Amino acid sequence: MKHMIVYAHPNPDSFNHAIKEKIINEIVKRGEEYNFISLYDEKFNPILDSPDFEALHRGEVLPDIAKSQAMVKESDHLIFIYPIWWFGQPAILKGWIDRVFSNGFAYYEDENTFIPYLTGKSATVFVTLGTEKNTLVQNGMELDSFMRSMTLGTLELVGISPVNVIPFYAVPKVRDEDRKTMLESIVI
Repeated sequence: MKHMIVYAHPNPDSFNHAIKEKIINEIVKRGEEYNFISLYDEKFNPILDSPDFEALHRGEVLPDIAKSQAMVKESDHLIFIYPIWWFGQPAILKGWIDRVFSNGFAYYEDENTFIPYLTGKSATVFVTLGTEKNTLVQNGMELDSFMRSMTLGTLELVGISPVNVIPFYAVPKVRDEDRKTMLESIVI
């Protein structure tokens, strides 16, 4: 199996970084392959702008997009690692999706048809939250309510299924032992 890891966190000392390291170690230990992109380290341009649309109309793909699209195409399983900020993903990841999952690559759409092109792939989404699960539930904010744009509205829409979400709650508030237990629970 070949994995693609899309990592979106700016802090190399973060728990997200520890998740990424654990996942890479697990993949290597299993003798599987992976591609990796760190959106912040690569200073990925998240802005879908005129050059993107102009290239699409010419039937071209810009080089930074072509690199990511090749990795997606080669993969069997996509792994996303990011924090939940304001009940969504970081803007850099949203911009990556906007630019990479384009019409003609991730799907085809015209006035009559929508065809997903990324069928046969699966995904796991690892997210960290600063809030405790009970606090979210007490305020009517189930994880699924703000993850649907990623799971259903993005990944499943373009044919990626199944999509599993692995949340880690209250990461900045828990003890180091709890974070260690969280890391040990990760299975690919």
